[in-house]
Amino acid sequence: MKTTIGMLLTGMLFLATGVARAESGATAAEPKAVLTASASPTAASAEVKAGSGYEKFAVTGEGTSFPAGTLVFAVSTVRGAEGTTVRHIWKKDGAELWTASLNIGAARWTTSSRRLLSKAGAYEVSVVGADGSELGKVAFTIE
Repeated sequence: MKTTIGMLLTGMLFLATGVARAESGATAAEPKAVLTASASPTAASAEVKAGSGYEKFAVTGEGTSFPAGTLVFAVSTVRGAEGTTVRHIWKKDGAELWTASLNIGAARWTTSSRRLLSKAGAYEVSVVGADGSELGKVAFTIE
């Protein structure tokens, strides 16, 4: 038990010494942390489609106009946002109707949300990333 604690304390002291050296820049041979493009918000994107169905991770009945009373699916294929949450923001004539928060589980992830739309108008569904940027959108009308 004493040996384990001693080894743990020695390891912590060793790590603390290494961190102190890296922060002070004591030696030129030790690499310093550099912020790269991957450290900034990712260049995530989404391909978004609207349709009257969803099957096997794809939209079916894709269109830009649907009759009133249609259950419309917004299907987005999101790239570059693994481990984050995106939002599908549904709007009618520019006014926000509803938002769905959707978890992204891989570098390329297909997800969907749906709404039964009974009122005529111009609709759009925007996919918004965790940082608030718009990743993609689709527009359609209900007649």
